[in-house]
Amino acid sequence: MPMPRSLLSFAVAAPLCAAALAGQQAANAATARTHWSFAPIRVPAGPIGDAPTTTAAIDAAIDGALAARGVPAAPPADRATLLRRLAFDLTGLPPSPDEVAAFCADAAPDAYERAVERLLQSPHYGERMAVFWLDLVRYADTVGYHGDQPVSVSPFRDWVIEAFRVDLPFDRFTIEQLAGDLLPEPTRSQQVASGYQRLGMMSAEGGLQPKEYLAKYLAERVRNVAGAWLGVTLGCAECHDHKYDPFTARDFYRFAAHFADLDERGLYSGDDWGPKIPVPTAAQERARGDLTRAIDEVRAELAAETPERAAARAAWEAALPAWRALAATTASARS
Repeated sequence: MPMPRSLLSFAVAAPLCAAALAGQQAANAATARTHWSFAPIRVPAGPIGDAPTTTAAIDAAIDGALAARGVPAAPPADRATLLRRLAFDLTGLPPSPDEVAAFCADAAPDAYERAVERLLQSPHYGERMAVFWLDLVRYADTVGYHGDQPVSVSPFRDWVIEAFRVDLPFDRFTIEQLAGDLLPEPTRSQQVASGYQRLGMMSAEGGLQPKEYLAKYLAERVRNVAGAWLGVTLGCAECHDHKYDPFTARDFYRFAAHFADLDERGLYSGDDWGPKIPVPTAAQERARGDLTRAIDEVRAELAAETPERAAARAAWEAALPAWRALAATTASARS
């Protein structure tokens, strides 16, 4: 509605507003159809698409962009700098002096490729790559709300590190985190991976409304899965149809339905933060197996009949007084 002193009457303003809204909706729809993030990936034509290798294609793209802007290419880095950049990129750690010396002395044409392979085999490679994913899935060792109590989810962190270290295929990386415990006969590793579903914040505040917080947990899970896996802000559609992306509020709650049957509570208390499983280390597993076998051997030995035990039992039974029924000698009653 126009302000009272406006020269626009409602009869004039309403059609203008409706036309503007329709134009904006059309523009939004066109943007959604043409935005690069929703367009199919196509190999560009020309020198980039025709490059014999991925490296050559990247070089062609960069060289073309630099040339278009009249910017000269930087000179090649010296070998020590090159190895340092590579080590920081792949492991987050600097190379040792011996590694730098060996790389600088290696004149073989595949020296760089071999350095890449060596760093990819480092256990620190998995740690480096896991940092980014753990940030995306909001990994933390506490529950997040006001008390911020500790909660043990470090096996999930270790699973992510190992997944990157062994180059786990992305489809398995996804399935095992979203529903690893629902796979047929899931392994302990797959159950640990599904711990992703328990990484959201949990509250033990006495005054909260459990159903309200179940809705909060569910909505947060939708926002995180959409952001981490789809790279989109589906959370905007929690309250209304998305203003820029092609998502509706209906899409948000249809997405949320995938997680609506998780075994969780709105209100937690004490040290009970929901379902959990033991995750012993390999050494602990071996020790537990040894102890279990020792206990079974002792139990079997105690249960086995031997001549010595049979004779001892017979002697004990013979020494027992004979059973006889007691006879009443007197009886009285109180009035």
